[in-house]
Parts: sequence; C-alpha cells; structure tokens
Amino acid sequence: MEDRRGGAERERSILTKGKHRVMISAKPQHPESFIAKGAHTLSPRGNYQKYVNRNPTQRLLIWYFHRWVNRLVEISGATRLLDVGCGEGFTIERLIRVNDHLRIQGLDYHLPALVEATETNPGIIFFLGDITCLPFASDGFEAVLCLEVLEHLADPVPALEELGRVTSKYCLISVPNEPFFMGANLLRGKNVYAWGNDPEHLQKWTADRFVRMIREHFEVEKVVYPFPWVMALCRK
Repeated sequence: MEDRRGGAERERSILTKGKHRVMISAKPQHPESFIAKGAHTLSPRGNYQKYVNRNPTQRLLIWYFHRWVNRLVEISGATRLLDVGCGEGFTIERLIRVNDHLRIQGLDYHLPALVEATETNPGIIFFLGDITCLPFASDGFEAVLCLEVLEHLADPVPALEELGRVTSKYCLISVPNEPFFMGANLLRGKNVYAWGNDPEHLQKWTADRFVRMIREHFEVEKVVYPFPWVMALCRK
C-alpha cells in the first residue's frame, strides 16, 4: 500500500490564525471538499451543538463518555495519538486536561471546526483531510481515535483500513449503540419525526453487529457501553 507520509516528507499548505496552525494536505483525495467518500454533510455543526448543549442529562452522558475515552487511552499506554474526526477538538482538550504528557494531533474534513479546535487547543497541530486517505505515514501513531465518525459513512471499510494503516498498536472506536441512541433522542424530544434517528447517520449498528464488524479489521481487547454509545479498544 502506498505510504502517505506526513511532516517534511510531503508538501503542505498551512492556514495560520495567530499562533495556531491547521495543516492542509497538498494533494488531498477530494480537493474540492475534503469530505470522505459517502460522508453525509447535512449538519457539520451537530458535533459542536452536542458539546455546548446545557441540558444536564446530555452533559452527564458526554462526561461519562469521555471518562471512558480517558480510561481506555490510559489502558493502552499510548502517548502519541491521532484523533480522526476531531471536530472542534473537544475530546483532545479533555484528554490533555487529565493526561498532559500526551502528544496528540487531530484531523477533520470541516475547516471551520478545525479553526475552533486551534482556539481550544493552542499548540496542537490539526490537519484538514479525508479519513479514507489519511496524510500520515504507516504506523505513525501508537493509538488512533475515531469517535462518532463511522456512522456518518456510507461505507466504513475504507476508513477502517486507513485507521489500521496509520496506527502501530491501538485504535479506539465508538459509534451510537442502537436502538438505545435513537431511544435517547426520542426521550429528549430530538428527531421525533424520524423516531429519534439522526438524519446524518447512515449506519445503525447494535453493539453486537458493531463488534463483529470491527473484528474483521482488528483484535478487540475491550468493549464498554457508555450509554447510548458502544466503544471498543482494538489492537492492530
């Protein structure tokens, strides 16, 4: 497989805002949009709204979700991480808050989100790119995070193959645990017209189906269920 190298090994353009940097691949697979093949784009700000929502129940669920992210990263022992689909950098900010020794980079397809991520995480380098064509060397990170991303893809297999290529050891992957995720939406009055289904979610996995799919690409070491999600720590 072609080795798509980062750093000085590949030309990049750099968007600067103050002291912050967003690295842009010089030859992205989809230069017109940087959007992964099959990704739904109706709500690029949906991730932001999820994190700034003041609903106490939702804030508790998000807190519990990130508690498990932190715990599984600790279990992996990885210190060099990549967050694929990092959005506005909320997960990176929480990881660094409790693990300041971590070296983390982030990648997303949505430039405005990355600009906000640089404000939240000064000193962190973010990349604008495509999950199906990651601009990094093979085995370049000890752990790769892919949280709440795969459900947005019409075909998750190319993304899983790329995640496996760029990690040297671990992947941490999460998706909504259906039908509990849709049920939680209904209980809080969200997407009632669609029985709680988020319109941008192209995939709907039960926990068992998700784990079976992941096992086709990785060795699954631990599965946890922070309601209403399912999260798997996998080894290459």
